[in-house]
Amino acid sequence: MRWYPSIMRDFSLHSAWNAMAAIRHLFLCYRIRPNYYPLPQMDLARAVMYVRAHAAEYQVDPNRIVIVGASAGGHLCASEALLHEELKENVLENLAKFQKADMVEQYRKISARPDAVGLLYPVISFTSEYHEGSYIYNTNEKPGLREKLSVEFHITSDYPMTYAYANADDGCVPASNTMRLNEALEKAGVKHLCEVYPTGDHGIGLGYHTSAKMWSENMLAFFDQNL
Repeated sequence: MRWYPSIMRDFSLHSAWNAMAAIRHLFLCYRIRPNYYPLPQMDLARAVMYVRAHAAEYQVDPNRIVIVGASAGGHLCASEALLHEELKENVLENLAKFQKADMVEQYRKISARPDAVGLLYPVISFTSEYHEGSYIYNTNEKPGLREKLSVEFHITSDYPMTYAYANADDGCVPASNTMRLNEALEKAGVKHLCEVYPTGDHGIGLGYHTSAKMWSENMLAFFDQNL
C-alpha cells in the first residue's frame, strides 16, 4: 500500500483515485498567505516525516512516499523535494522552540525527502513565464527567494523521481514551466516522465473531458514501474 498525500485544490480526485488503484492518501492543509517560504514547505516536510514516523499505523511503506500537488501546490511539492534538508532543520528548530523535545529526537532520525513527486500543471519557475500570484504569495517579494524557489535552476541527480504534466493551452500557469522542469531533470539524470497535452487549460482534476484524460493512469503506471 502506498501513500500519495494529495496537496491540491482538485479534491474531486480523492474519491476517483480510490476507484483507480490501491492508494492510501492524505490531504495536507498547509499555511498560505500571509505566510510565505519557508512556512508552507515546512508544513509539507513535517507531514512527510510524520507519515514515516507512523508508517506502521498507516500501513504504508516509509520508503515509497509520493507527494502530489497541482498548480501552486505543485510548486509546494517541487520546492519541498528540492529543499527538504533545510526545511527539516527549520521544522526541528520550530519544535525545539515549543519545547517538543521528544518530537525533535524522533524526527531528527527521519528524512523529509519524498521518494517521488507528482506535479499537475505546476508552477516551477519565478523568473520566466511565471505565475505572478504564486511568486508574490510564496516569496512576499523577499529578495533572494525568486531565484532560490525557481526549482529548475537547482535540480541535481539526487532529486526524487518525478511525474509532471501540463496543457499547452493553459492560460494560468504556462506549460513552459513543465518543459523547463523536464529539461532540468533530463540534464541531471533524474528518472522522470513529463507530458504536455494539447488542450485542457488549468485546474481540470482528472480531466476526463480533455486531451489530458490519461495523465492519472500514466502517473500511476510510472510510479508502479519505477518506485
